[in-house]
Amino acid sequence: MRGFKMSWLRRDIMQICCTKKLQDEMGLVLKNETEEEDFFCWSAHFIIVNRRKTIVMVNDSNRFGFVLYGLKAKQFKNLNKLLIIGIKNCLRDEKIKEEIVDKYLESGGDLILSKTRGSKYVGRLNKACELTKSLQHKLELSEIFQTSVTRRINKDLIKMSKESDYYYPYELLSKDLKMFAGEAIIRCEAVDLIIKLKLYPQIAWRRIITPINTTFEELHEILQVAFDWKDCHLYEFNIIDESGQCVLNVISEFEEVYEDSQECKILLDSQVDISEYINQKYRIVYCYDYGDNWEHEITIQGVNVNYDKNYPTCIMGDGNTPPEDVGGIIGYKEFLKTMSNPNHIEYENTKRWAQGQRYKDFDAASVNRRLKNVLRR
Repeated sequence: MRGFKMSWLRRDIMQICCTKKLQDEMGLVLKNETEEEDFFCWSAHFIIVNRRKTIVMVNDSNRFGFVLYGLKAKQFKNLNKLLIIGIKNCLRDEKIKEEIVDKYLESGGDLILSKTRGSKYVGRLNKACELTKSLQHKLELSEIFQTSVTRRINKDLIKMSKESDYYYPYELLSKDLKMFAGEAIIRCEAVDLIIKLKLYPQIAWRRIITPINTTFEELHEILQVAFDWKDCHLYEFNIIDESGQCVLNVISEFEEVYEDSQECKILLDSQVDISEYINQKYRIVYCYDYGDNWEHEITIQGVNVNYDKNYPTCIMGDGNTPPEDVGGIIGYKEFLKTMSNPNHIEYENTKRWAQGQRYKDFDAASVNRRLKNVLRR
């Protein structure tokens, strides 16, 4: 039973349940404790990944957790503070309201360390550790709190019991926090974007709202979903000022050339957020597939300071996306001409090819189902 009899009442303890390996690393011998509320208990394990000391910690109620990587020996002497920071970081990364994060920690009471609470909880923890090891290539050497890997372990389908359905840990966390708080739990700033795909003379357009700290790498993934592209080709963003001058060229890690020009600075898409370009009148052009050269013009409409989701949504849109590898604007016009005439000699072949390309009409509901998880890849 994952429920709570209280809301903002202060409790006696917030319990961190440590495996034997973690106890040994800290130089401690811990006792069993008697905390009954899973939601106020976290299980933690010590592992070595890429020859670096790592802690994986998950909540006993929902298996939502986080990863701390590259820890030094001195940090194990005062681990309590670091673990509390980890809890705060993983909840804030979910865009949980700041006051709810604070109240959760206050309601938990004093943090204590104890032994693990049983095989059920250790099993859930072990699964998160296995997933962390499988994602070792995603770990950032310069960061202790691992945002990307943390997101991925929280998007791992799990069963909390033999009778339960499969859920993502972040979904279970959301249910627990809503029950605990008795109110909506998410609030963040978000940027409102209009994206127009130029198809001459037509356009296909989408209006997207996404959290303001979205990187251009993540924006690329959002646009791939919103326009039903298949992410088969290279891409870039160009940030253009009011005078028409390109002030920044944003490229992916897969580009062969990575050199600043005198005219335009170059950065990787993972290194820059769209938030850096919302307060001035910039025009952003997203080019996908250098062969077909699909240009999307992005206009920043404004900022929503009370966005109640932690993922992007498509709130309006119209127009279909051309099939991949159709041959640019000229090829797309020929494709439309053929598809509009069932008597055309190439109609059946073109129709079969389009089906193989999964060509379909724009469907906002389908787009939004996919957008819900796009920032957790």
